[in-house]
Amino acid sequence: MNPQGMDRLKNEWTVLDREIRSWWDSDIRKAHEEEIRDPESNRIWYSDDEHKAKEARKQTSKEGTLLFLPYPYISSAGSENAFPEMYCWDIYFINRGLLLHERYDIIRNHLKNHLFMIDRFGMVLNGNRTYYRTRSQTPLLAADIWRYYQATKDMDMLYTAYPLLKKEYLHYWNAEHHKTPTGLATNRDLGDPELRPELAAEAEIHDFSPCFDGDVRNCNPLQTNCALVRYADVLSLIAHTLHRPDEEMLWKSDAQTRRDLINKLCWSDVHKFYFDYNYIESRRLPYWSLSAYWTLWADIASDEQAKSLVKHLARFDQPYGLAQTDQQYPSPHPEFEWVQFEYPSGWPPMQMMVVDALLRYGYADEAKRIARNYLRLMLDQYRLTGKLWEKYNVVDGNLEFPKERYTVPPFHGWTSAAVVVFGDLLFKTSS
Repeated sequence: MNPQGMDRLKNEWTVLDREIRSWWDSDIRKAHEEEIRDPESNRIWYSDDEHKAKEARKQTSKEGTLLFLPYPYISSAGSENAFPEMYCWDIYFINRGLLLHERYDIIRNHLKNHLFMIDRFGMVLNGNRTYYRTRSQTPLLAADIWRYYQATKDMDMLYTAYPLLKKEYLHYWNAEHHKTPTGLATNRDLGDPELRPELAAEAEIHDFSPCFDGDVRNCNPLQTNCALVRYADVLSLIAHTLHRPDEEMLWKSDAQTRRDLINKLCWSDVHKFYFDYNYIESRRLPYWSLSAYWTLWADIASDEQAKSLVKHLARFDQPYGLAQTDQQYPSPHPEFEWVQFEYPSGWPPMQMMVVDALLRYGYADEAKRIARNYLRLMLDQYRLTGKLWEKYNVVDGNLEFPKERYTVPPFHGWTSAAVVVFGDLLFKTSS
């Protein structure tokens, strides 16, 4: 992009960044007794048939589905109202934007809500809905807490969080239903009455994908296992900070064991790339996806492996950001003609994750190029529609997708955060 184009991008970003600062407070929701009992506070905006059916059944029986949380929070879509609940992995990315705007008050409430869930349910729920009590989602709370601590030096948070993080890590993520013979974890749901078991298990990662051959329970997913490496790393950092050397070494060992297994099972010497692993059939799955770059985020890849991953970015690189997969793969789920986490979708959290991963290994030019392209797309669509959106078509630079579960909703949440994070990277750290 030429200097004039960059100046225009910076000016547009500056205006929107200022507006997003004013959104945070209006994006806040509560799930106290009053909201739980109020149908309008409970109401979900979108929906595919799956969630409509859940809500209809609960409304008929006069039961709400929103679960209590003690602290105010920013829901996934914020004041755009698509999703009133607080989701598990969304908050990690939302907090990235809040951190740059120094809204530590909101971040602390988010972290305390998720710790409350662990205390009550043994895990951070997929979301604070009654129908999410059977699973969690990609575990990012430990990394989130450590980033918050680095910014605030809030020792009270570490003392409160450490025993609860150990509880979730040991007794949920390393429980029998997540274990596999390889030593790496799989994803499983504990009994969602609405979804088929393989779909419910896949929802424990993010949303439905073509990359697991239709049943993630047969797989060791990269995203989950990389997140667990980072989880153990953070536990070791907290143990060190709290002067517990024996526990520090235990967590370091646990993280290294999982690192070694990921490199053994998921790295292909032929393709020089990481793939999800089918432990039932003892083979790497053939799908190229951005999940491979979580190995950089979790410091699993060597420098040589990282160099190969950077070369393979060309497979995903599109004019407006990174597509989730290198191509559109057939849907493995008969009820969906197309699944959301694949080409041509570019999801804000995945863009942020890959950019962070590249920066960790010193690939600043590549990270800034991806950030610039995606920021340009978000700003272009904001100028055209007056809205930010849950995800974008990074191939065509619009909001059009194949037939899917639900229409792309207007969104604040992680999209607001992506605007803040990418603009900060491009225009503040470079100045």
